[in-house]
Amino acid sequence: MADGTGGNQQIALGVDLGGTNLRSAAVTKSGEIVFETHRPTFASEGVDSVIDRIALAIREAADAAGVGKDVPVGVAAPGPLDPRRGIVHFAPNLPGWRDVQLRDRLQSLTGRPVILGNDANAAALGEFIFGAGQGSQNMIYVGLGTGIGGGVIAEGRLIDGIRGMGGELGHVTVDLDGPRCTCGSPGCIEAFCSAWSITHEAELLVASGRGDAIHAGAVNGTIGPRAVGAAAANGDPAALALLDRAGRALGAGLANFINIFNPEIIVLGGGVSEIGEPLLAPVRRAIDTYAMAVMTSDVRLIPSSLGLKTGIYGSAALVFYDDHP
Repeated sequence: MADGTGGNQQIALGVDLGGTNLRSAAVTKSGEIVFETHRPTFASEGVDSVIDRIALAIREAADAAGVGKDVPVGVAAPGPLDPRRGIVHFAPNLPGWRDVQLRDRLQSLTGRPVILGNDANAAALGEFIFGAGQGSQNMIYVGLGTGIGGGVIAEGRLIDGIRGMGGELGHVTVDLDGPRCTCGSPGCIEAFCSAWSITHEAELLVASGRGDAIHAGAVNGTIGPRAVGAAAANGDPAALALLDRAGRALGAGLANFINIFNPEIIVLGGGVSEIGEPLLAPVRRAIDTYAMAVMTSDVRLIPSSLGLKTGIYGSAALVFYDDHP
């Protein structure tokens, strides 16, 4: 049985490209980060400027680690993107990014092999190779951040479809008449339990006068999941009800994944997952309600072990994973 990690590569360069920050690192196959740096993406400066900045970050990491041109770099980028052809089709937080041939341009600028991957799929590989998923063969990763992304590992292989765009777990429908998601569809998991959706619901509660406890927990005047979680931890009924709805929607989605993939573990990452029991308790109840009982006994729901390093480890995992395009 394949384990998804192969080849003789002992060190990898990695780039985690975000709309706000650009991180680069050199990571060994054993999981040691031997160099790491970050800088602002300055996405508003345009495509060419950002690509030049990525190339600079790659050169810095390579020089610091003392590696030659034969050492590949994995680039984890927001999508949708096509890792087979190395094209970023669209990135909401990167203005002007439409059908950008990122892989070939970086290969030309750096003179080294580049492996491009969707950031959520890369995060799944990172957990599988370096994190909470080590030792498993069938794993689901769900990242609860500003949006919701994820990845599916089945029999040691990333399941990403014909064009490498699979694994959009946040856009599985759990309510045909649910709220509209940023993808345009109604009732996606993301429309219930992402950071943006929880924030939206919290702002409505505050505006209605029923969210005083949430407002009291605002950080620098910003209402978000952390404020909701704090209010819920103190027993606030409005916050608990908001997170119960979000957790039930997430749990229903996870139950679908259990029924389809029969995983050993489901790894939850991202800042929203840090809310803890006020969110996770309804998640578990929904899983028990909607997943086939014979399969729920096989699966464990566990937190990410990589935390804020998930993006860096994910980008390096693109290199170490032996079945990339």
